[in-house]
Amino acid sequence: MLAAWPLTIPARQIGRVFPSRAPLPALLTLLALLATPAQAQEWVYTVRPGDTLWSIATEHLTRIEDWPRLKALNQVADPNALPPGMKLRIPIGWLKRQPTTARVVNTRGQAHVVLAASGQTITLTPGQQLHSGDLLQTGPDSDITLEFGDGSQLLLQADSTLSLDTLAAYGATDQVDTVLNLQRGRTENQVKPRAAFGPRYEIRTPAAAAGVRGTRYRVGMEPAAATARTEVLEGHVAFQGGRQTRNVTQGFGSLGVTGQPPSPPILLLKPPKVADLPPVVTRSPLQLPFTALEGAVAYRVQIAPDAHFTSLLFDRVVATPILSGPDLPDGNYVLRLRGIDAKGLEGRDAIHPFRLHARPEPPFLTEPAHDSTVLEKALAFAWAEPQNAAAYHFQLAADEQFSVPLLDKADVGAARLTPDQPLVPGRYYWRVAVRDTTGRIGPFGDPQAFRLQATPQLQAPEVAADTLSFHWGAGAPGQQYELQLARDSDFTDLVVSQRLAEPQLRMPRPDSGFYYLRIRVIEADGASGPYGPVQRITVPPASYWPMGLVVLLALVLAL
Repeated sequence: MLAAWPLTIPARQIGRVFPSRAPLPALLTLLALLATPAQAQEWVYTVRPGDTLWSIATEHLTRIEDWPRLKALNQVADPNALPPGMKLRIPIGWLKRQPTTARVVNTRGQAHVVLAASGQTITLTPGQQLHSGDLLQTGPDSDITLEFGDGSQLLLQADSTLSLDTLAAYGATDQVDTVLNLQRGRTENQVKPRAAFGPRYEIRTPAAAAGVRGTRYRVGMEPAAATARTEVLEGHVAFQGGRQTRNVTQGFGSLGVTGQPPSPPILLLKPPKVADLPPVVTRSPLQLPFTALEGAVAYRVQIAPDAHFTSLLFDRVVATPILSGPDLPDGNYVLRLRGIDAKGLEGRDAIHPFRLHARPEPPFLTEPAHDSTVLEKALAFAWAEPQNAAAYHFQLAADEQFSVPLLDKADVGAARLTPDQPLVPGRYYWRVAVRDTTGRIGPFGDPQAFRLQATPQLQAPEVAADTLSFHWGAGAPGQQYELQLARDSDFTDLVVSQRLAEPQLRMPRPDSGFYYLRIRVIEADGASGPYGPVQRITVPPASYWPMGLVVLLALVLAL
């Protein structure tokens, strides 16, 4: 607990402070001034017509009999004749404490309050006023943002229970005492600066209490482990437990186990690297991998509509460095990311603003399939037709970054395209975006790769007495070929199926008749392309003499 320090003067110095010849009224005045802490916060009261120090003390001070101290502090000559408009300094600690409220700024998900006045449980709504004794509860994927009378704010995260033990204001000022009891869960706090003496902002847990005088920090309570945690991002926190207090400063955290003193300050993990994350995200639900952070065993990922983070759209702990989800509408957002160490302390934040531009969603690409090989004469592109699609933007490039598109057609009317210019064999990438009926143009889909192959140009087969030879045009260096010769067009009755390093094949001459031939290219990396067009060839009989003999015999028999 934090409290005003008592005034103590060593006995040997009393004579110096209060000379023996000093008149009694002067001594009383000096004592009154010394009893006022030099660093105490003050409220300035403007005197109204008819005010006296007695009436002001009656209305505003906790102790009416403190009016002489007020007279001495302000050096008032006549306490019954105060000039209207006069400014009176009143230490905050002298003022009456009056009940005040906290305001609900934002809620997400399942957030409830058990009202102290009636015991009724109701759903929290933005703008609702809360009072001392009210009990707040959040469910999974839920959170609440509260604002107190002095402007301090608290974010109560998912699966948390928080009691508003004390909400009290000092007189008519905006200075408030805020004492909260976190039974489980986590809070993030932005506390308005306070002087060394005066109003307090304190979060108690079953394991430890965190008191501050103006800072940005977090407090968590894990009942199963009987452990409280605090992480200080700005200022400092007095973390008290086991009858001991640790002063935890900016960039450090501490753990408090029930009945034990808090741990010495522990350095928080540094912010994760987010410089490589894209400023524009084109997919929803979100899928954003980020760089792993040394020392982190998990990560907390939060998304808000702005950098204030008073309202969260997403808050989740992930075990691996990748953000999966949520499905958000297009717009501007801010990502907040931090690592979690093995002790459960959450580190310093990394902030990354981004714009989500995911709609209209790109179509599903169908032909050519990803990483397929296509013969140049068969090249055509096709994709699915999304609803409300009015036109498509098609791009083809030789690199995955599309730095110099080879084809860039911004107003394709159908979900199919045949290139109107020849392409050399090689590896290509293509992608498509949608323009909907409202005129909105969506992002390009993920590029899809394919390899374009030249169709092998088969020369006329050479039929010799004992051999049959095939020749075709050579491809790129390192390419090989697979030739198949079959007695049927389905290539189930194979005569030859052979892989060749050269664009030619010589084989023993088969029996006469019809045969079917096809060839495909095998790239240097082992990728096989499609077979080229099937060709039918005729192998003539080796000699026509047996046929002539049969005809002659038939003629003789006919006679």
